[in-house]
Order: sequence, then structure tokens, then C-alpha cells
Amino acid sequence: MKIFIKSNMLIIQTDSSILSVEWFGDFILSHSKDMIFLPMSIVIFFDEMLSNKRNEFLTRLAKLYSEKSEFYYEQLLNNLLKYRHKPIKLEFKQEGNIMSDVEIYLDAISSKEVKILLKENNSWIIAYFSSQLAHFVTEHDSRRIFLNASGERSKSRLDRVLKRQSFLFFNFKFTYSKNFLTILFNEYINNNEGDSKNWENSSNNNQSSGFNFNRENSFNSKGYYQDPVLLGHYNTLELSYGAKYEDVKGGYRRLAKMYHPDRVMHKNETIVNLYTKKFQEIHNSYQFLKDYLKEE
Repeated sequence: MKIFIKSNMLIIQTDSSILSVEWFGDFILSHSKDMIFLPMSIVIFFDEMLSNKRNEFLTRLAKLYSEKSEFYYEQLLNNLLKYRHKPIKLEFKQEGNIMSDVEIYLDAISSKEVKILLKENNSWIIAYFSSQLAHFVTEHDSRRIFLNASGERSKSRLDRVLKRQSFLFFNFKFTYSKNFLTILFNEYINNNEGDSKNWENSSNNNQSSGFNFNRENSFNSKGYYQDPVLLGHYNTLELSYGAKYEDVKGGYRRLAKMYHPDRVMHKNETIVNLYTKKFQEIHNSYQFLKDYLKEE
């Protein structure tokens, strides 16, 4: 571990083993809404409400560092406390980082509520999503986050967050519930379009009041452990894994019509951009599955 004191920031360079130190990890997780995440680093900003935690953290840090270096504890602590109001940057410096896969399931409970479910408890991933989606989190624990996705801003933010494939020492492995896009964007789809009204009724029936700890059977669903690339493309077209070409073609035609950007040109730029992205993803998945199924 190395500590650098700069005029605008306190920098701590260490490796991932420090995260197993309880007081170190607790300090980071307590500031999940006061952090920004960079490649292999975290910046933690000062929070007046958590000033006691910061003082305790700096005290323990000074003790740990002085035991492993030539610095005197009292002198180091005094220097650190002078910067207790400054941002703290954690830089993880190590060779050959081992990345762990984290399986994450996304479920559109309705057009106004999204569930993020981890297969296993992971406070670091929950902290990451909580910080990135802070304004929209309604409930969470060590495995689950429920989001208020009722507005255009929340949908746009969620779309950007889900584009990221890794965080610190973790790789994200996303799986989406069937009809994820159809349900999530139902409010922007005209009711006279095919079965969109049916999706609205279906999503309303799935709404719940309060926090439900039982909505977790997603990881037992058939085909969950199939080829992740194929699974991703089938999910994009809202089809079951292994669907035949006729189903792929039909799914593509339905979704391409539903998410064509021309349908929302009268909406604001955020919605137009979201539909444009989704339309391109639908087209790309259709082309991939068409070529794949023709080769079989």
C-alpha cells in the first residue's frame, strides 16, 4: 500500500486484498452514493453526515500504514486528518487482475418498475448500481435492487449503465426477462399496435406494493445456462432460447415495427435516441440469428 497526499485529493494505492479488511470495506460501502467509479479506481467524496466514519477510517488507515512503513503513527494521522474534507481516491494497482463473473438478471416488472437481481450476494455490485442509479432506487438489499423506471430520464440512465460490462474486479453477465423491452417501453407504444394493450394488462398484474423478497426464481428458468451470446440475441428479440427461424423472423418484424424511431419523432431527443438504439440492437440480433440458424 502507498499513500499520496496532494493539494486536492488523498490517494491510496493498494491491491484488491484490502477489500477483505472489514473496516476498509465498510467505509467504502457506507459512501456508495458519494462515489464515482473509474477504471480500477474509486473516488469517494466528503459527506458531512458521515464525517465520524471518515475520521475513524483515517485513524485506522494511519495505524495500518505506519505498521508497514517507517512513518510514525501520530505524524501520519495528523497529516491525513488535515485532508479529511478532501476526496479520497482508491487506486487498485496489481498485475494480472483476476476478474470474477457476476450473473445479473434484469426484469421489467412493469413500465414503471425494474428489478435487478444478483445470483449471489455481492455488496460491491449493489453499491455500484446504487451509486449509478441513486435517484431511482426504491428498495435494495445485498442481492436485489428495485428501480423506479417511470420517467424518460430513468430509462435513459438505466440504458447507459447497462452498457458497461465490468466494474473493478467483476465482469457483468446480464440476462433479461422475456419481453423486457416491450414491458419497459409500453407507455410509449400506441395501444392500437398489435398486442401492446395485452402487455400493459400483463405488466399491471405483475406490479406489487412494497418489497418482495420472493421474486427470485429467474435463475431457475429453463435455458439460463445456454450459450450466452445466443441467449443475448434471443432475449433482444424477446424469444425463448432455441426459437426457430420463423419465430425469429416474426419477433423481429413485430419489434422492428414497435421500436422504429419514426414512431416517436414527436417525442423529445432522449426517447428518440433510446428507440434508435433499441431498433439497431433488434436489427443486429435478427441478422446474427438469421445467419446462425441458416448455418445449422
